[in-house]
Amino acid sequence: MSMQTLQIGCNQQIYRSFTLPHSGTVLVRIGQEVAAGDPIAEVRMPARFQVFDVVNNFKINPRHIDRYIERLVGEPVKAGDIIAQKSGIIARIFRAPEDGMVVAIRDGKITLALGEKVVQVLAAFPGTVVEIIAEQGAVVATQGTLLQGVWGNGLNVSGLLTRWGEEAGPEKEDGIAGKIVIVDHCASQAQLNRYMAQQPAGMVFGAILPQVLPELERANIPTMVLVGFGELPIDPISSQMLKQMQGQTVALNATSPDPLEGTHPELILPGRAQFSEELFPAEELLEVGRRVRLLGKPYAGSVGTIIELPEQPEMFASGLVLEAVVVQREDGQVIRVPRANIVVILE
Repeated sequence: MSMQTLQIGCNQQIYRSFTLPHSGTVLVRIGQEVAAGDPIAEVRMPARFQVFDVVNNFKINPRHIDRYIERLVGEPVKAGDIIAQKSGIIARIFRAPEDGMVVAIRDGKITLALGEKVVQVLAAFPGTVVEIIAEQGAVVATQGTLLQGVWGNGLNVSGLLTRWGEEAGPEKEDGIAGKIVIVDHCASQAQLNRYMAQQPAGMVFGAILPQVLPELERANIPTMVLVGFGELPIDPISSQMLKQMQGQTVALNATSPDPLEGTHPELILPGRAQFSEELFPAEELLEVGRRVRLLGKPYAGSVGTIIELPEQPEMFASGLVLEAVVVQREDGQVIRVPRANIVVILE
């Protein structure tokens, strides 16, 4: 399987799958317009499990356990129902603490599934449902501005985009609370703590130093790194796109990157999506003449144009054999880089 290349661009067709971790009920239909935060699908699951050790609590021979159990696997129970009991001078009784179901009887133990919780998957941006994924969720499409990055912590949020240092300078730091905040660079944990203390809804970093990454992985708000790790600038095109997005409601999908599956952390400024066949997924192909943003040292943050797409994989200095692309940078330098090290600019 070839690796999916990162993309940035304006007025793009954007489609994303929103699916449950387990089979459930899809709540939308094809052609339906959804808003950010609308439920796409849901599944009802036990709120908790309780394990009762019948053998040790009743002091019985494991071979005779069937004599003491009153319920079968798969049988629903109500709060107070007797699940197991042992008669005698000192009777022992195990009752269901709340409504639930017997889900297992194994190794002298009874397992109950208790209560109920509803797990939902929500749309991260407004758009049109263009495909139903049976018992799992749906594909939602929109047209808008797309800016993908290199790292995310797996969370997502929708909110107003602002930049640290403009609406939220040192004297106005409370201005970032509840907003998605752009920061060009983060060099230390102390600096990161300062940002997080202001309770933003999400963070978009141009670049961070590697020692900050463990703290970011533990962050409880959606966080995305745009360019990479080190003292790296944001390229002019991405900077201009961020400037255009400021002051508007965007979706931050800080998806954990998986180039083989085509998932990347991303910032989306959605437009109005009209349902049509054109909104169904279409593969974006690399081609000569397309502009790209470069990732990885020493070229990170620079922009160039594809001038050749070699058919055969090449060995790079790292010793890895990878699909390559030949790029002419804006300063005229011609370089060969792995395809995973470019971001396609969709214009």
